[in-house]
Parts: sequence; structure tokens; C-alpha cells
Amino acid sequence: MLVQVERHPDDAGLVTVRTSVGTVPASWAGNPETATGEHHIEWELDEEFRWGSNCSPVAIEEPRLYNDEREVFYRGRLGLTEIEAAQPLAHLEMAGAVIDLGPIAGLPQGMAGTWVEINLRPEKIKIHPYQT
Repeated sequence: MLVQVERHPDDAGLVTVRTSVGTVPASWAGNPETATGEHHIEWELDEEFRWGSNCSPVAIEEPRLYNDEREVFYRGRLGLTEIEAAQPLAHLEMAGAVIDLGPIAGLPQGMAGTWVEINLRPEKIKIHPYQT
């Protein structure tokens, strides 16, 4: 995903990530000296997702990123990869990006393709820059 990154002068690891679907805080996993600017990134969400708790269906079928004073919210389409004899691995399809979520505890059957919103604390989000 192509984003604009801005560093916070008072926090070397925290950045603001501006995307086409919203702006959120995250930790920068690249060289701090090159953080500011336009980057292709990969999202790393370090969270155990639970259906009905921090992962829920939404009626608005539109990708979005936003935050409040406590949490960051990602809205997108839920994708599932079935693994033989194991819980499916989930990913979030959002604005041309695919974000791995891992297994979602308590996920009901037939949820692939559902629009969902996940939420987590900002310190659980890391972005990794990469070259295309």
C-alpha cells in the first residue's frame, strides 16, 4: 500500500500514516531517518482477534482507517484461507492492500467476503517499508 508517513518529533518510533482511506498512528519499522515521505508499506498487526470483541461485521461496505483516543479501526472485506484440519487464516482486504490477521477466535462459518471492522491499540501496529 502506498502511504504518506510523517514522523512525530517527540517520539522517534511513532509515525502518522496517511492513506487514501484514512489516517492512523503506527510504529515505524524502517530506518528512522528515512521515515518521512511516501512509502510502500506492509502492515503488521500484533493482536489476537476475537469475533464479536475486536472483530465485528459492519453495515457500511466501504474501506476506512480511523482512530479515537484509545484504538485504531480498520474496515475492509474479510478474506479466509482454509487450511486442512485447522482454523482458517483471515486477512483484511482494504483499499488494494491485504493485511494478514491470522486466525480469528469464534469466527462463525460462512463469513468470507463479509465487511468487518477490527480494532486494536496503536502500539500493536507496525508498518514496514519496502521497495517495489
